[in-house]
Amino acid sequence: MQAGKTKVLLVVLCLVIAGVLAIMLYLFLSCHPPVKEVSKAKALLMEAQGSGAQKYASEKYKEAENLLSQAQAEAKTECKKSWKTVKLAQQKAQEAKEAAIKAKAQAKMAALKAIQAAQQTLKEAREAGALQYAPDLYQAAETLLRKTQRDFQAENYIQSKEEADKAAQLAFKAEKATIRVKEELAKRQKAKPTTYMVKRRECLWVISSYPQIYGDPFLWPLIYWSNKAQIHDPDLIYPGQAFTIPRDLSPQEKNKAVYFSKHRGPWSLFDGK
Repeated sequence: MQAGKTKVLLVVLCLVIAGVLAIMLYLFLSCHPPVKEVSKAKALLMEAQGSGAQKYASEKYKEAENLLSQAQAEAKTECKKSWKTVKLAQQKAQEAKEAAIKAKAQAKMAALKAIQAAQQTLKEAREAGALQYAPDLYQAAETLLRKTQRDFQAENYIQSKEEADKAAQLAFKAEKATIRVKEELAKRQKAKPTTYMVKRRECLWVISSYPQIYGDPFLWPLIYWSNKAQIHDPDLIYPGQAFTIPRDLSPQEKNKAVYFSKHRGPWSLFDGK
């Protein structure tokens, strides 16, 4: 009888021990989702985003973002695996942040150099006379350069550099166009006389209208102003007089002559004195 009780007690004890071991094994093998680690990964991603990782380290940022999403999904079915994945997401987010800071600094320097180069090219175009001979190209370059500077101030360095490069190209084209125009004008001027001897029955109006002179009678004041030493009155010129014909005239000088010609009032002796 006593032996039977002992045997029962041993069985019960074994069952209890087995149960305790099962519980311990369950607790040992059980896994809690990495809630805090996920929150940390999210915070690191936010820091990376604030550093410009989406623009300056987009691949690393996207990788970290995907790993975080993967870890959150794994936490529901593969808890232990989710811990490893979320740790990797944290690492990639940190790498994205550091890469973005470095790339942003490099982009800023590159944009600054591009802006300075564009400013110099625009200055050279202006000094060459582009504002007069290639105004459309020059003004387009100038407008784009202003936008470039605004984007730089807004820390849009990649876009700023691209715009600065385009502005420099436009300024360069403006300078080259100016040189071509000036060379063409110089060729034309060489083919035209720089002096003219008055013939009978000619006046400044007629002389100015000749194609080899100006091809425009309203430009006669240019001849008058350049030969005042021998033209006492623009209405009175004489055969045999040799007048200098000014060349390389700016649009402003021509406009001034046309305005004077059209608004001089009645013709009279000693006009213009």
